[in-house]
Amino acid sequence: MNPQVAPPIPIDGAQSQRYGEVFDRGYKHYDGPRLGRMHAIWALTLYSIKRAMGIKKNWTAKVTPFVLYGAIAIPVAVGIGIRAFVEDAEIFDYVGFYGYVFIILGVFVASIAPEMLCSDRRENVLALYFSRAITRIDYLVAKLLATALLTMTVSLVPVLIYWLGVQLLEDSPIKAMADRQDEFWAILVMGTLVALYLGSVGLLASAFTDRKSIAIGVIVVLFIVTNAIAIVLFEALDGELQRYTIFLSPPNTIIALGIGLFDNSQEGSEWADVANFPTWAYVAWTLGVTAVATAVMYLRYRPNE
Repeated sequence: MNPQVAPPIPIDGAQSQRYGEVFDRGYKHYDGPRLGRMHAIWALTLYSIKRAMGIKKNWTAKVTPFVLYGAIAIPVAVGIGIRAFVEDAEIFDYVGFYGYVFIILGVFVASIAPEMLCSDRRENVLALYFSRAITRIDYLVAKLLATALLTMTVSLVPVLIYWLGVQLLEDSPIKAMADRQDEFWAILVMGTLVALYLGSVGLLASAFTDRKSIAIGVIVVLFIVTNAIAIVLFEALDGELQRYTIFLSPPNTIIALGIGLFDNSQEGSEWADVANFPTWAYVAWTLGVTAVATAVMYLRYRPNE
């Protein structure tokens, strides 16, 4: 729309050469649909996932996650390949797999969690986020959801692919899937809980700094130190107190959770045997850690930025 300009209005005296102009720039109110908070949360979740994976960034930002994906895909591909030629081969242990991939999971979380929070603080865009439809808790939920979904691509998707591949190798795949649906649900619960558990810890460490390098170091050290402390206490204590040291060890907590979810069908571990907690205790612990980490992050973001 061309601007409409009012003609100059002459004024007597010294001000006769001054005039005003009125411009119509054509600005209009938005009349489209209001998608609301849920759409804003989901949009922020997708954006966070893309940023953490290095999409639309330099190729170097994509190296770490895809190298880790390659490391996680190798045992799955080998397991399915061997099972295709040796029908009774049982080289893939679900619980053992989570013990094997814990280091990969820890590094993966350490690489994506700082991208979720540190960049927003460093670039001072939090005020812009909170001036829109989302609140601080919405922001944290979106970041936790993005971290969990990405972590599930390592903790859940590879195991589901192996499970599906094994069933498709059977003479009657549909019947095999029906017979082993308990394994399917155990894998689904296990992968989701592990993603929430480790992802929330990674986000908590990232919420207190705007430097990604520091956050990565803190997350890695946090996993290593807590496990080391748990090992020392496990050896030093006995009786009832020794049982509870398992909750300080993320890898052993995950292994014990897996043993419970898979109905103790896999070979146990010394930690799980000593602890001897019911499965619901490990489920409650992982969800409790997620809830506490989210609450602490909310307090961290509660003041005006």
